[in-house]
Amino acid sequence: MLLLTAALLLTIGESSAGGSGVADHEQSTSLGVIFVFAASVLSGLASTLCQWAVQVRRRSSYLMTIEMSAFGSFCLVISMMHSPDGEAIRQRGFFSGWTLQTLIPIFTNAVGGILVGLVTAYAGGVRKGFVIVSGLLVTALLQFLFDGIPPSLHTLLAMPMVLSSIVIYQHYPYMAKRKLH
Repeated sequence: MLLLTAALLLTIGESSAGGSGVADHEQSTSLGVIFVFAASVLSGLASTLCQWAVQVRRRSSYLMTIEMSAFGSFCLVISMMHSPDGEAIRQRGFFSGWTLQTLIPIFTNAVGGILVGLVTAYAGGVRKGFVIVSGLLVTALLQFLFDGIPPSLHTLLAMPMVLSSIVIYQHYPYMAKRKLH
């Protein structure tokens, strides 16, 4: 719960830069928290299922990455049928405006997906969650050091929660119960 609360605080801190009115801002913040919470639950479920598939069922993490990529591509194609981007692609072609620099985020994302699969397979979903939230905090620290932008109040509140959850997990890790035969 500490880690989930910290993730929510970090997300709220990033999204609370401005708004048209107090009521609109409060409504959008509430809606944002609901969506972040739902996404966190779904992400945890997906991480658990992926970890189960790789560790228990002995599925190849590479094959699972390819399967998830194919499913994601299918969903993207379906969504683009009804979007302005899809219309632009139909008129000008898929690779219109591409340069060699366009390939950088594509390959980075592909390598990142494979690495996340391997981390989930070998370290587990809980540790992956710690790494993701810790990465957000490191990003805030680097942003302060290099850009001079101080961490938000939400980030400062999230830091001790993340540290506490890591300490608690290190001192009391999950241990599977042995089955009696």
